[in-house]
Amino acid sequence: MNTPFNSDELARAEVCFAVASQLLYVEPNVASVAEQAASRQFACAPFGEDSEDVREGLRLLDGWCADALHAAEVTDGADEADGVDAAALLVESPAFAESVDELRREWLRLFVGLGTPEASCLESFYVEPNSHMFGKNVIAVRAAYRRHGLEIERLHREPDDHLGLMLGFLSRLVAEEREAAEADDEQRAVALADEQDAFLTEHVLPWLAPWRYAVEKHARTDYYRGVGTFVFGLAACYAERFGIRFDEEACAFKRRK
Repeated sequence: MNTPFNSDELARAEVCFAVASQLLYVEPNVASVAEQAASRQFACAPFGEDSEDVREGLRLLDGWCADALHAAEVTDGADEADGVDAAALLVESPAFAESVDELRREWLRLFVGLGTPEASCLESFYVEPNSHMFGKNVIAVRAAYRRHGLEIERLHREPDDHLGLMLGFLSRLVAEEREAAEADDEQRAVALADEQDAFLTEHVLPWLAPWRYAVEKHARTDYYRGVGTFVFGLAACYAERFGIRFDEEACAFKRRK
């Protein structure tokens, strides 16, 4: 099953997967988080707001941003015409820098870890025997990247099966499907949609629920509680176009018959 998406729907999903990728893969810094907070980036999303998990993830992320603005005594939506730049004010705020330092420590603890991360973002951690890194799943994911001319920057030093990288790859596939659809290349658009289905089914969905539960258990800030819930909801919502839904009772994704 593949529910065709129009160009606008694909563009909106593409953006959301790209944002989700950055939230997981990139260490938070003052400048980027200041821009998120000042623009209230998480007040809404262009795709997935029909999902309760997406809405809850956004609520938590936006709430953290609102609290950070309040703690730094900066008003969101500052009037640029009057020379007021809320993001710049946040960058200069010691209180905001302290909030971002807390996020950085949490990102490291959850997703990187001095030893074992509390909520590893690596597929291998969940599906390989003894959590073996650089195994067959990494090789399969790397091959998928290369078919589309992609190679991770730290090849052979970092596993390719990081959830952030894989969400970024899905964003790329969605973008390619959109471009094919806009060029009226239906055959290629269908093939790209099928590839997304296979990639989600084989490499993302089988372990997404355990990852999400680990984030819920170990996250201490609403920011990363929101990230976990938003990422899960986004992937689950997008998977529905392929007839796949999360079975709460079985705690697993299943394809509708």
